[in-house]
Amino acid sequence: MTLHQRSPERVVDAATTDEAESLIPKHKAKPTPLPIGQLAVIYAVKLTLPIASTQTMPYYNLLIEKLAASEGAETGYYSGLAHSAFAITGFISMFVWGRLSDSKGRIPVIFLGTAGTAVFTLLFGLSQTFNALLVNRMLEMLSVALTTPTAGFFSGITGAIHSVVGELSDETNQSTAFPLYDIVSALGFVIGPLIGGTFADPAKEWPDIFTDPFWKEYPYLLPCLITTAISTVAALLSVFALKETLPGKRKNKSPVIEEELILGPESSATVIDVPPTLEDLQPLSVRHLLSIPVLRAVILSSGALGLAGSCFTNIFVLMAYTPIRQGGLAFSPAQIGRAISSMGAVSILLKLCMPKLLRRFGTLGMFDFSMLAWMATFAAMPLASFVAQRAASAVSPATPLVGAFLRDTSTREWVAVAVPLFLSRLGCLAFSIIMILTRDHAPGSASLGTANGLAELAQSLASTVGPTIASSLFAVSASKHLLGGHLWVVCMLLLSLFNCWVARRIRNYRN
Repeated sequence: MTLHQRSPERVVDAATTDEAESLIPKHKAKPTPLPIGQLAVIYAVKLTLPIASTQTMPYYNLLIEKLAASEGAETGYYSGLAHSAFAITGFISMFVWGRLSDSKGRIPVIFLGTAGTAVFTLLFGLSQTFNALLVNRMLEMLSVALTTPTAGFFSGITGAIHSVVGELSDETNQSTAFPLYDIVSALGFVIGPLIGGTFADPAKEWPDIFTDPFWKEYPYLLPCLITTAISTVAALLSVFALKETLPGKRKNKSPVIEEELILGPESSATVIDVPPTLEDLQPLSVRHLLSIPVLRAVILSSGALGLAGSCFTNIFVLMAYTPIRQGGLAFSPAQIGRAISSMGAVSILLKLCMPKLLRRFGTLGMFDFSMLAWMATFAAMPLASFVAQRAASAVSPATPLVGAFLRDTSTREWVAVAVPLFLSRLGCLAFSIIMILTRDHAPGSASLGTANGLAELAQSLASTVGPTIASSLFAVSASKHLLGGHLWVVCMLLLSLFNCWVARRIRNYRN
């Protein structure tokens, strides 16, 4: 296995001497071969997290509506509460998991996270009260960070997974390793909603097969069972197939080249081993890391990105579920699942182009572009609602705005929905880039997990307040008809503009 470290290794061109290096222009180093075996394992583990976090989306608001009605509460209130509780748990756990991965190793943290996700996803499917759903969703976040309230606690392991990818790559090949990693995440974003939309309420969808009353009592258990099985496989892979990458915990402390490599011909560069520095063996304190201006700017940008992403996801799912007369799209759970899955499919295609785009425009150029894409995304969202209203009026002139699930969605509506969904995928390219920026500015391998944990912590904090802000703005705009029901759009545009300013600070500090 090739374990690339920035400090323990220096790459010097074979034809270039130390004396002449300052006089001869530097040429771009050829990409170092990547360890395909270990990357495949960590990518497989990563795949389970977005599956767990998105498989609930198609039926989430229906489940919330059912539980809220039983307790005499509004669906929107409970939905926002559940999303925020999930994000709060992730916020609390992100840094803890990252710090533990720097002290105890990557594998123990990844195993606990994937195993916890499996257990609490299953319990989520068995929830019969809102309190039970909330607790399970939060514990799951403690495992995955964006799944269900329980998924919250265990979702904090994403920082440890980021660190493994960072330690398996270096500056010459990270533009391939991280986009591929994010493609896997996008694939999970395709699979998760399909699982939830297809297998939710099986007694209704396949009454001849699921005849037992058990499936009517627990209509959303089947997609949770499937997700639990996938997470269990990931937990086993993390123990039996993944090798430790934390420098102080590796069994073999010296670099070892793996036989099975990817990326074609090897570089003609000579690798010179030097003893690891203190920064590579001992993690730095949080205060020390936050005192680095450019790293601090990266962490703040990670939070800004998380805020934009969480606001969009919450508003889109809420808009898709909401009746047309209230400014929504009146999508069914299956239609919501297909829409969300299409976002993942588009992400895969875009991220396949990421290595070339990063080499052509640079990490900061692509990051600035992606942050600007969020402004276009929010500006385009009212178009979908407008087209849905026109389509509903044409179908039923007597009742211009019909309720949810009472009509077929026209091609024109799907096209209108596709525009903001595509733009949002351009914005989500920044999630790949922020991982590269964090790795580039972390002051050593031993602090990489903490740095990633801080970046994830900022994202999770933003995700804590994002859903509440977004759902409240959407509800108030629709109920009070403020700015034609589009006050939330103006607020999101202003927020996106602020996020762009935050992102520019990375370039300022770097320069």
